[in-house]
Amino acid sequence: MVKNNVLRFILAFLGILSAVLGGIGVFLPVLPTTPFVLLAGLLFSFSSERLGGWLEQNRILGPYLKHYRKGTGIPKKAKIKALITLWIGMGITFYIVGKLPLIIMLATIATIVSIHIITIKPKHVEVVN
Repeated sequence: MVKNNVLRFILAFLGILSAVLGGIGVFLPVLPTTPFVLLAGLLFSFSSERLGGWLEQNRILGPYLKHYRKGTGIPKKAKIKALITLWIGMGITFYIVGKLPLIIMLATIATIVSIHIITIKPKHVEVVN
């Protein structure tokens, strides 16, 4: 934990900003969620235990941190949800944009993101009784 109060405030503010961007990324397919959530967790670890605890317990953003810390990858259910959300968002965007070159560019990016999501293999964690 950083002792300088001004620096702690700045780090906490940047952490909140990162968490907000990560939260937006949950619903906006073009904005990545995980990097922003991980950055927020890192910033909170230096600035605010309370905000760090809130982030870890958050029902939407918390699982990103938990899966990263455990090294369990992305669960199948989360992959399916991410892909459905991505392509519904892309469909809406294609309709709104209506310009073929932009649609092709966005479809290419969404396809690459989809391939990346699909190829991330979840690591099975053995439960010890």
